[in-house]
Amino acid sequence: MKNILIRTIAILFVVLLPASCVKETFPKGSTVTKDQLEGAEQSLTYMLSGIPAAMMNSGAGGYASTYGIHCDYGIAAIQMATESMLEDFAVLGEMNYYWFGSWMQNSSQGSDYIWCAYFWDTYYQWIKLANEIISIVDDVNEDTNEEVKQALGQAYAYRAMLYLDLARLYEPKTNKYTTITPDMLGLTVPIVTEDTTEEIAKNNPRATREEMYQFIFSDLKKAEEYLKNAVESYTTPGLTAVYGLYARAYLELGATYAEYPSEVPDPAVFDMTSEKAYTEAAKYARMAIERGHHSPLTQAQWEDPRNGFNDGGSNNAWIWGLTVSAENLSNLIASVAHRSCEAIYGYGVWTQLGVNQALYAQISDEDFRKHSWLDPGMMEYYNYQLAGSSEEQQGFIYGSMYNYPAVAYESIKFRPADGNVMDYTVGNCADCCLMRIEEMYFIEIEAVLATQGLAAAQNLLNDFMQAYRYPSYDCYLKTLSKEAFIKEMMLQKRIEFWGEGILIYDYKRLNQSITRGYEGTNVPSIARYNSDGRSPQWNIVITRGEYQSNKGIKHPDLNNPDPTEKLTLWE
Repeated sequence: MKNILIRTIAILFVVLLPASCVKETFPKGSTVTKDQLEGAEQSLTYMLSGIPAAMMNSGAGGYASTYGIHCDYGIAAIQMATESMLEDFAVLGEMNYYWFGSWMQNSSQGSDYIWCAYFWDTYYQWIKLANEIISIVDDVNEDTNEEVKQALGQAYAYRAMLYLDLARLYEPKTNKYTTITPDMLGLTVPIVTEDTTEEIAKNNPRATREEMYQFIFSDLKKAEEYLKNAVESYTTPGLTAVYGLYARAYLELGATYAEYPSEVPDPAVFDMTSEKAYTEAAKYARMAIERGHHSPLTQAQWEDPRNGFNDGGSNNAWIWGLTVSAENLSNLIASVAHRSCEAIYGYGVWTQLGVNQALYAQISDEDFRKHSWLDPGMMEYYNYQLAGSSEEQQGFIYGSMYNYPAVAYESIKFRPADGNVMDYTVGNCADCCLMRIEEMYFIEIEAVLATQGLAAAQNLLNDFMQAYRYPSYDCYLKTLSKEAFIKEMMLQKRIEFWGEGILIYDYKRLNQSITRGYEGTNVPSIARYNSDGRSPQWNIVITRGEYQSNKGIKHPDLNNPDPTEKLTLWE
């Protein structure tokens, strides 16, 4: 199931949906036409709603209908795929039911495989939706309706987010397992806009880092202007989300230019240095925090068996999230069905996804975040807040006709919507978090470490942890060097954001190692990979369908190297 070799079929699929097809019509039923939109602001708003719908649908990439692939549910599936390439997921049950096994096992990651193509195919479909909205409004002036401005601002914010993800996933970083040539360094992905013609798209090379980030910042500047008067809601990108995207982008540039000083651009082309980028990252993260619209999750919100990590409206921490309706979901091709171990209708009850026990062992008993996973002592140690009725809770712990008995380190972080473990039409309707305020605190901490030094960063980390996680936290004695501080900061970030899909960018940016193989590991034997520094998987490979249809992609010379099986299993 997991390591399917699909060469010819995968190629045919991605040729049908290349990034270059910007003039195609929308997927059936998702939007309205340009003619329908003329003079109708409400239609523009309706069209905008097609973006989050497309990002959350069962079968978002067409893989479910074409190949029967059950991990085809959009952005939440991509979050699972990237987390599976890191070190802290442990499949404690049936690995055969884990649809993200190829990413976890470092297999089938080259350009001929659908697992590689999924990132490309979905992101460029979503970008096309944003491009269509942007193309409708030719000019914004003082007479432009405020609703039109805000819809346009949201489209620019979506596009900026999508290209920022692509830039960070595809820009190659050096590692010890594959060769990154000087010509590859600094290359991201082709930029496709509302003005990209089919002819241009047939010869559209990978944008340089500077070209890409100038483009992203241009979109963010427009989004910031058009959204300045918008009422914020976590279901749509608002001004706080724009600041958060600025912070993410500048943090990436700060680390990149610090690691590759020879890559620092000519100021006449792109006026940026590592110190300037870090300063901007800290500034925008603080601006997001000080807007006052958001505050970190409380223990009650974190552990809520009905709304925990499935309802952005139930807390004040989510800056940006996506909602989904039952009409767009199936029972198995949905985030909850894979992430939640309590939902008896999904794969989670069989895979029993949990945490690498090496991470769990480092979490203080005073830290309520430890309750995201079942302790080896199980119910004797913690009064876990479980989803479902009393009978369903007992079934989860001791086993039933629907599921195996719960095991140590099993996850209960992601709950079925409304705590409904039986009915997928309710339980699968969970929101997907794209950004929460806690990330801004960590961005500020990392940026301040680079610009103001260790003591200032220690103070910020202590302040956050003591105020929002547990009062006795103290990082001073265990972070006597910058390297030790980065390790501790990453530890807290791994605990904080486990399973949420943002950690791959931290690992890749900071050249972190993964450790799944060690004495006493609970990671399945077929996935016990360790890396010395970056894993080669984090440089996502451009799919064969794109470089066959786009002559600007020079394969293999300027494509990222195939990382398949470059890591060695630990024995």
